[in-house]
Amino acid sequence: MIKVKQGIAEAEQLLEELDFNTLPIIPMDVIKAIDSGHYRVVLEAVKLKSNYILGKSEGNNYGSLIYVNSSLDEVRYNFTAAHELGHVVMHIMQNKQESFECSSKDFGDYYKAPFEQEANGFASGLLMPKKLIDPLTDGDINWKNISKIKAKCGTSLEASYRRLSALTNEPSALIIHKKDKFHRFVPSASFDFYIEQLPLCEDKKQLCSDGLRDHLSSEFEEVDPSDWVNPERKGLELEKIYVSSISLANDITYSLLRYDDECLLETDEC
Repeated sequence: MIKVKQGIAEAEQLLEELDFNTLPIIPMDVIKAIDSGHYRVVLEAVKLKSNYILGKSEGNNYGSLIYVNSSLDEVRYNFTAAHELGHVVMHIMQNKQESFECSSKDFGDYYKAPFEQEANGFASGLLMPKKLIDPLTDGDINWKNISKIKAKCGTSLEASYRRLSALTNEPSALIIHKKDKFHRFVPSASFDFYIEQLPLCEDKKQLCSDGLRDHLSSEFEEVDPSDWVNPERKGLELEKIYVSSISLANDITYSLLRYDDECLLETDEC
């Protein structure tokens, strides 16, 4: 997570230097502001050899080229462009590496390759700078606040959750199911319990609201934590947990988990 934070800080500093202070931040506008006779930066939408590859960047001491897969939708395109710009600013211009070819795995995996962590952080900080998104919400982790960031910044729900959760100490997690099967989870740094990789059962589905039609609210349901996590860890027992689930297109379900100190019970475990 340190590398992600470094990337965020780099992007926010760049926006300050370039005097970008209005949302949404469009990566092409930032690139045009950087591009100069001393160092050229060019972005092109191209059909890459595989849809598995989302973006590429390459360059030297004189300039860099960024290629983004033209098949991407606008939200994914902008995040990819911001990610590749992160490689240019932090790695190519700093003579750390001359080229990058980034797949969907590089964008989703926040815990392995340091340069990819930094580029993911840079994209997050560029599109959702703290200074500009702080006034949008009250800071609580809920769908209402996440959707406000998404709408104003042109980012995905997942990226918006990641950014909001990084700005609070509140324990939370995002769990994603596809066709009722566990797909992946994204915990905040303060979420201390092991998330069970369970299918979406009928009881859980009944708690889902329609994320495509309904107004995304701040409401949560109190549920048995064992339905979602292993409730015991490090001398603590989770007596209850709060969940808010929405169903989206293509049989995808997003579930937010939250708990606070009142949900916890100390045990005798040493």
